[in-house]
Amino acid sequence: MRATAVTAVKFLIVEQWTAIDDLLQSLMTHFLQTITDQDLNVRRVALIAFNSAAHNKPKLIRDLLPVFLPLLYNETVVKKELVREVEMGPFKHTVDDGLDLRKAAFECMYTLLETCLERLDIFEFITHMEDGLKDQHDIKLLTYLMLARLASLCPSQVLQRLDSLCEPLK
Repeated sequence: MRATAVTAVKFLIVEQWTAIDDLLQSLMTHFLQTITDQDLNVRRVALIAFNSAAHNKPKLIRDLLPVFLPLLYNETVVKKELVREVEMGPFKHTVDDGLDLRKAAFECMYTLLETCLERLDIFEFITHMEDGLKDQHDIKLLTYLMLARLASLCPSQVLQRLDSLCEPLK
């Protein structure tokens, strides 16, 4: 039910400014609090809504970034409690239930590079991006895109962290 409500809010965030946007702006803090929900699906949908807001109407979230960036960065970390082994006959397969959540978080980070760069602490951003360089293939691809974008937007900051950024690429 909570996931459905957050998804509905996501679809209210369209590129054109509408009459509902003033109300949305006042309630955005409450909607984004669902990033801390216990249900993984609700958190994933909240991150997708956050990404939609960052992409379509960054004005809705710009002032909220100091509060929500730590929550976003928290979702980029591999959580061992969400990784489990499943036996498939004689083989064991690792299942990461947090992968979709991390993908959504890294997609948000990429969008924030485009729309809210001036509000980001680039060095903190790079620190969390480095975690993505050590993650699964899909997330690595997102972080490669972020790294390329950061290199063009903030070359001096990337150069300062080049050694730590290159280490996972070896």
